[in-house]
Amino acid sequence: MSTISTNNLQSKKKIFEDKYIVYIVGGLIGIFLLIFLALPVLNIIRLSLTEYLPKQHEFTGKITLANFIDYFKNPSMVQSLLNSLWIAIWSMLFTTVLAFIFAYGLTRTTIRWKKALYYIAMVPLVAPSMLQAMALISLFGSNGLITAGLLNTEWNIYGPNGIIISEVLYCFPHAMVILYTTLSAVDSRLDEAAASLGASGLSSFFKITIPTARYGIFSAAALVFNLAITDFGNPIIIGRGYKVLSTEIYLQVIGMQRFDLGTTVAVILMVPSILAFLLNYYFTKKSASMISSLANPEIPPSRPAKKWIFTIYSWFIAFVLLSIVGVIVYKSFVKVWMYNWTPTLSHFNFRIPGGMGVLWTSLWISLIVGFLGAFLTMLNGYIIEKKNPFFAQPLYLFSIIPAAIPGLVMGLGYILIFNTRFMNLDDILYGMPLLIIINVLVSNFTLGTLSSITNMKNIDNSMDEAATSLGAGITRTFMQVIFPLSKVSFMSNLIYYFMRSMVTVSAVIFLISPDVHLAAVSVINLEKDGKDGSSAAMSTLIMLVVILVLIVFGFFTRKKKEMTVIE
Repeated sequence: MSTISTNNLQSKKKIFEDKYIVYIVGGLIGIFLLIFLALPVLNIIRLSLTEYLPKQHEFTGKITLANFIDYFKNPSMVQSLLNSLWIAIWSMLFTTVLAFIFAYGLTRTTIRWKKALYYIAMVPLVAPSMLQAMALISLFGSNGLITAGLLNTEWNIYGPNGIIISEVLYCFPHAMVILYTTLSAVDSRLDEAAASLGASGLSSFFKITIPTARYGIFSAAALVFNLAITDFGNPIIIGRGYKVLSTEIYLQVIGMQRFDLGTTVAVILMVPSILAFLLNYYFTKKSASMISSLANPEIPPSRPAKKWIFTIYSWFIAFVLLSIVGVIVYKSFVKVWMYNWTPTLSHFNFRIPGGMGVLWTSLWISLIVGFLGAFLTMLNGYIIEKKNPFFAQPLYLFSIIPAAIPGLVMGLGYILIFNTRFMNLDDILYGMPLLIIINVLVSNFTLGTLSSITNMKNIDNSMDEAATSLGAGITRTFMQVIFPLSKVSFMSNLIYYFMRSMVTVSAVIFLISPDVHLAAVSVINLEKDGKDGSSAAMSTLIMLVVILVLIVFGFFTRKKKEMTVIE
């Protein structure tokens, strides 16, 4: 009896210790998100309602609506809101339609080389977000290869048309992934049943495929709207005076030192961004609930005409995406675009603050962000899904909010709170790489957490319970049971964080300091200074580094899998 009693006491003590660890770790993650997510955003909202003295460049602390009144009284600034909505709506419509047709070809037809087409569609993800605008200017600008070289016309692509096309190319892979997943889950037996009842292929498409995939379509549309309305890189490069909300924030803060209007525009930008995020989240949930585990993934052979149409369309899209990258790579190796095609490496001699070192800075920061972000979001997903403490729902809410906050707003929030004496954090954060690491980590926290939660749902609870029954504590269970079973999810999040950190601009544009320079931001600075050859060269190096790192990650992942199989 005494032995049983002792074992019970030890078991209860271990359960108590495990709960204590969960509360501490979960609480620390919550505090981290409170300080580096909630407070900067709330501070922006507070400052947008605070009186500002432009001459002194300081807020008085007096609450007022004058900032919003001034904004809506200024026709030029109101036009930036209308322009942003115009760009986002058209980008959403074009991207969703084009990505849907492409995803349909990969999932619902029997065209060849599907895997190659899928990976080509992902190419824009390894490039800086403004690469599309740079390539379009090289082809269709006032001195473009096609407009000035082949057609000899004065027409150019600057302005809203250029921004919309840039956003379509930039957002295409994001929408395609959602639609690919959605269409892959549509049961092909529904089409077979409709065909047996005499329905034509076109009738089945509009009466079965579209209605079944509607939530995935709406989710992709909402995501594209959010990406387009918050993007900074493409509008600042190809807009040429066409103001949108993201560039207006940058102009007011950096160009005019008007932090009052900067915070006001930031709050206005958050409204459509949050609405788009909520719609995307709702439709994603709806789409997931409609996916059946009994769905038949196999599809019957496509008719020759249908097969040829989708093959031509898919490879045309792939050609366009590869051409955008190819133009920039080629441009980085020629002396003067359109005037002197002599091969040269002179553009790689960067005369900018930090020089070639900006690439190394971006690399090591991105690797830290990748490993830290992947581990933290996996830990967060484990606590929320498997341990489910009493604060799981608030922690989950904090974890998904970052997707609703534009990166530019987050960066502005950081400089407005962490360059002050707030908690004495300015000495160790402002102008330091650590603040950039935290910013990128928090800005992309949502997808990492959701991916980890999905992975945790797929791990049987009996694995966790078995480890506990054998006397393993929560720390040992997590490291020796949960982590090995989550390696695929961990690597996916690591790669996602790494890629986002290497190519992101809007989230970090305000955080660059004399001591810290990043490669992606240097691309914008070079392009704005008229050094388009050097900006193309820096973009090429960024893509090369990302691809090489992905190859290394893929090699080690494959090697680990082979060793696991051998064992």
